Amino acid sequence: MILFILFFISIITCCLILLQLGFLKVALWLSLLTLLTLFFVFILLLVEIYKVLFLGNAPYVPSSKKLIDKILQEIDFKENSLVYELGCGNAKFLRKLAKQKNVQAIGYEYFIIPFLLAKLLTFLNGNRIKIYCQDFFKVDLSQADYIFCFLISQEMLRLETKLAKELRPGALVISNAFQFKSWQPEKIIILDQNKKTGLNNKIYIYRK
Repeated sequence: MILFILFFISIITCCLILLQLGFLKVALWLSLLTLLTLFFVFILLLVEIYKVLFLGNAPYVPSSKKLIDKILQEIDFKENSLVYELGCGNAKFLRKLAKQKNVQAIGYEYFIIPFLLAKLLTFLNGNRIKIYCQDFFKVDLSQADYIFCFLISQEMLRLETKLAKELRPGALVISNAFQFKSWQPEKIIILDQNKKTGLNNKIYIYRK
């Protein structure tokens, strides 16, 4: 979101400079392009809101740096292991993991704006991460060694059923805040005992 704001501020600044220099037509075309971009972003946001309200998708809420650091501290990700992030957002977890460990990192994000941001940040950071704009419920996860997710209760129920069928024995599932209904966690990590909410504060670790 900050990147989008900075982008539009820079465009407005360019338009004002062009007007001052007398390049009226260029400034008008740039302004028109900016308005069309804003309209396109607005339509995309409406689509995302529809998915959250009517399709039961988790809203885009990124995992905190503190929580990601704690996961990387607690879990020893093996070399060359296959790590999935389901609903990866801007892929912050995968990018940080890929910097520290030699793993195969794959993320799935069905919201287009976080997906595009993830692709951009991955490119700028030079990470060897694969990001797909796809529904992870339609993806075969049978080869996963580790799965990280930050979903909502409704999605966790569906994911629990899917992983019970697909996930191979020994694979690790790490969930931010939300837990499976039937699986017993191998470990629960609480970052701040005084914090009332579990969002970005409680980590559930499951082993198949």
